[in-house]
Amino acid sequence: MINLSFDFNLFNNYYYFYERLLVLIFSLVPTLLLVAFVLYTDRKSREPVKNVVLCLLSGILTISVAGYFENLVMPYFSNNTILTFIWAFIEELSKIAIFFLFIFDNKHYDDIYDGIVYMMLIALSFAGLENIMYAFSESTINDSISLALMRDFTTVPLHVICGIVIGYFMSLGSFSKSKDKKIINFSLAIVVPSLIHGSFNFLMNFLGNLKIDYNNSIQVLLFEILPLLVIMISLFYLAAKVSKKALSLNKTFINNEQYDKKHNYLMTNEEYLYSSIRTRRIKMYQKTSLSRNKEEDDVYDKEISS
Repeated sequence: MINLSFDFNLFNNYYYFYERLLVLIFSLVPTLLLVAFVLYTDRKSREPVKNVVLCLLSGILTISVAGYFENLVMPYFSNNTILTFIWAFIEELSKIAIFFLFIFDNKHYDDIYDGIVYMMLIALSFAGLENIMYAFSESTINDSISLALMRDFTTVPLHVICGIVIGYFMSLGSFSKSKDKKIINFSLAIVVPSLIHGSFNFLMNFLGNLKIDYNNSIQVLLFEILPLLVIMISLFYLAAKVSKKALSLNKTFINNEQYDKKHNYLMTNEEYLYSSIRTRRIKMYQKTSLSRNKEEDDVYDKEISS
């Protein structure tokens, strides 16, 4: 996680074709299963295929941007712990940038849970491609598959969980009626996942640097397996809590009900329909869409004028 000086070559001469295929399977299948799960959770309000594909391809851009800035800041910091948190911040900020670029002003971003769906897809795109790159940086098939499997159960879920947190706060900011709450929630969307990601990397590096006798099963259990389980269970618990709260707020939003006191600054669906945010998103869609739906635009114009 600290060392990003890998040589990404999908057609590495060390590998036979079937070995490359195996590495790809172990690197990508868990990510693809998570993508299917994310889309299933949003099956009652499916997002457009174009938006889903865009998010799933965003990893190419996100990793390129993150890699550029990580290499840019590397010479200025000699402390690995500081670099761990800086690189975590850069990676999460890169994902948020993709969200703002392609999703934030998209007319199909029209409820609170959508923020989580889109951010999880963006995070999975990043995690899947990064997984392939790390796996193919190894020189043997065994090392590649071992690394891919380790990341399947640690780093890939981490990116998804950070995506959930980002999407949650992005939606709280996006559907806020208060400018102050917008600023606070957008700031939390950057700070909280960066701290989670940086802390995870720090703990993983710490565990990896422990002097453990790998022939001693008790030491491996106490100093590697159990700490890793505690870390991942804690992260999954956090993701479950955030997701549950987002679904609850989304239900309130859609049914135009009263929010709890802490979240009464959020719009209801009815308020959103006549908000300047939706107006901007519709106009943006009309300007950028290659095939405008005239009937849909007319319906929207009537809504705004009434």
